[in-house]
Amino acid sequence: MITFRVSVLSQLLSRLVDVSVKDALGLTSRQWRVLVSLNRLGPSSSGDVARLCSFDHSQVSRVAFELAEKGLVTQGSDSADRRRQVLSLTPASLALLRQGVPASLARQDRLRQRLGEQDYAAFCRALDALTEEAQQMLDEAGGQA
Repeated sequence: MITFRVSVLSQLLSRLVDVSVKDALGLTSRQWRVLVSLNRLGPSSSGDVARLCSFDHSQVSRVAFELAEKGLVTQGSDSADRRRQVLSLTPASLALLRQGVPASLARQDRLRQRLGEQDYAAFCRALDALTEEAQQMLDEAGGQA
């Protein structure tokens, strides 16, 4: 089944990232994903980070708290909506990202080389198609992503 195989691969890749970032940076894969997402988005609401990471709000809140305790993110209120939490990177997290991104790129390159250029392009098209279809199926079922 497609869902099973993708889930197994997702879990395996998450464990790979967990091992890599834990040893090198002292972070979990979820913490790393939130940092990378904030680096991409800039200061953002926890909801925006949750959507990009495909986490629920409680996961982002928990990870944001952990990262704040490590001095890697700041948590503040949006000036326009005090209920909305805004997360921002700190100089320490930017240094950690500079340290960790090369290893992430190396993992990416190794996985991509395993497929070769044609298979990688086909894989990306397949992922896009399955993501779109899964989102449509979820919408039809009345769920949210």
